[in-house]
Amino acid sequence: MHFPFTDTFSHILRAAAVVFGLTAAMSHAQTNDTLFPELAPDPVYQPQEVVGIQMRALGRNDSPYENAGIELTFRFASPANKINTGPLEKFATLFDLVDYAPMINHRSLEIGEPQLQNETAFVPVIIISGSDERIGYLFRLSKQSESPFEDAWMTDGVSRVNLPDATQAM
Repeated sequence: MHFPFTDTFSHILRAAAVVFGLTAAMSHAQTNDTLFPELAPDPVYQPQEVVGIQMRALGRNDSPYENAGIELTFRFASPANKINTGPLEKFATLFDLVDYAPMINHRSLEIGEPQLQNETAFVPVIIISGSDERIGYLFRLSKQSESPFEDAWMTDGVSRVNLPDATQAM
């Protein structure tokens, strides 16, 4: 399957600007419900935006506090995904695995165009890790059908994918 990549990320940048505009003065004592309340699953976000929110949070994982990016990413995991990967403490250990560790504090990010199949979206991602590795991922999202997330796109899974030429520039 071919995934064309785009150079325009303005709609993703809008959502990410909220994340990066927050100050480090925010306290870890805030709950998931109050931390970044505007960045929660919502039908307003398209699949590419959901992936952008998650990946940009992981790229600045420890801002405004340790593992804030992982917490925000977990918020966008689908209920079905959370059954297998939750609770949050268990989910966080996924980023200790060799396949997912490069997502934390990656240096750059490119998000491809989503491929839609009914209520499922596949979104390709290429990152440059903190150790300068070029790594690909494929996000699988689904449009939720039940409250409280009805019609919101949420992540069902992420797979690391081999890239055709890992030395090629982004």
